[in-house]
Amino acid sequence: MNSDPRDAPGIAPLFSGDKPDRRHWTLAISAGMASYLDSAIIVGLGVGLAVLQEHFGMSTWGVGALSAALTLSIAAGAFVGGRVADLVGRMRAFTFYILLYAAGMAVMAAAVDQTMLFVGIVIAGLAAGADLPTSVAVVSERSPQGAQGRLVSTTQVMWFLGIAATQLLGFAFSGLGITGIRIIFAQLVVVALVTWGVRRFHPALRSLEADVVARRGGDESARPALPLRTIMTSRAMLVPIVLTGVYYIFWGMVANTFGQFGTYFLITVGGAGQTLATGLNVALIPVGLLFTLLFVRIVDTKWRNPVFVVGGLVQAGAMAVAGVGNGVLLVYVLALVIYNIGVNVSGEANYKVWTQESLPIEARATAQGFTYAIGRFVFALFALVTPSMLAASPNLLLWLLVAFALVATALGWATSRHLASRGIVPGAGSVPATSPA
Repeated sequence: MNSDPRDAPGIAPLFSGDKPDRRHWTLAISAGMASYLDSAIIVGLGVGLAVLQEHFGMSTWGVGALSAALTLSIAAGAFVGGRVADLVGRMRAFTFYILLYAAGMAVMAAAVDQTMLFVGIVIAGLAAGADLPTSVAVVSERSPQGAQGRLVSTTQVMWFLGIAATQLLGFAFSGLGITGIRIIFAQLVVVALVTWGVRRFHPALRSLEADVVARRGGDESARPALPLRTIMTSRAMLVPIVLTGVYYIFWGMVANTFGQFGTYFLITVGGAGQTLATGLNVALIPVGLLFTLLFVRIVDTKWRNPVFVVGGLVQAGAMAVAGVGNGVLLVYVLALVIYNIGVNVSGEANYKVWTQESLPIEARATAQGFTYAIGRFVFALFALVTPSMLAASPNLLLWLLVAFALVATALGWATSRHLASRGIVPGAGSVPATSPA
């Protein structure tokens, strides 16, 4: 296995300094819309599961299949989309994938039967998955060296805002039944089209891209994608890919379960009504937003890793509290509060930043797409059986999530130590210019 740093391109960003300008923030927000739309479709489906089940006459296995179809489609999109972006040009893919998402959401909003609903979910899921690794790679490549963590983690703020906005809409339209769910899906079509317009035509982004081309000495074709063989045989790249990928699997089985089935859990296990269940999630939005912004504030400082460990333990604690709930809604609400503190300072944002910091520009979309896809495939399999597990033994599921959260925390700590051994330390003020052995 090759570990010679001379065989891998540099990992340092194109821009020096630590103060991003208006163009960088505009890019981070427009790229973050990939995360916004991803979380919005996941939570939107979760909010509407009980309504869709009743309207379309679906069994519990049908509900699981619907959630699994979304997760599998996101996984397939990420698996292929990141690599395609590295091959054809990340900016070109960046502006196309969002249009495909809008088409899929339009089909979901207009669905008249289960088949049409599944078709829309597959299209939108493929597009959402493809856009995720592409958008993060676009941001990291164009970030100032000392602000890469902040700009990349801004995509996670957008992920949270996608959750918050969808929960608010779910609460507002909870009394409208299937019409309310269609409105939630339809507004995502509009949001996607507006995002496409910003990515394609905004003057700030066009100015930034001109600067990027000048610094790179040509467009993206001047720096072609690394061959898969190079990525998979370089120890400098393979080790962080494996560490971040396995971390994402264990963390995501907790987060994806609560993201897709949180409302369903409160209704079927906690005995809450649709309006109360969605209202509880809305009430927790300020907590989640506060801690998400806290992470953005500390991500480029020495506090990132200690806060990560604490946040991971808090998530495990939240699952443990829920595990002793025994159907008491108040206990589950307490667990949700605790969970919203931990998950927003220790989770997917760390995974994104670790990947972007440790890999060459020409491999980031490919690698993050692969690890994201594998994780989502696992989540899909888990989502397929989650409703049945909730029906058979909610406590067994919750204690299983405790174990997953603890394993994820240990893996994340190991990842941070590996990166530190390569000189990649948050707050150190520098990024290695080449991939180390």
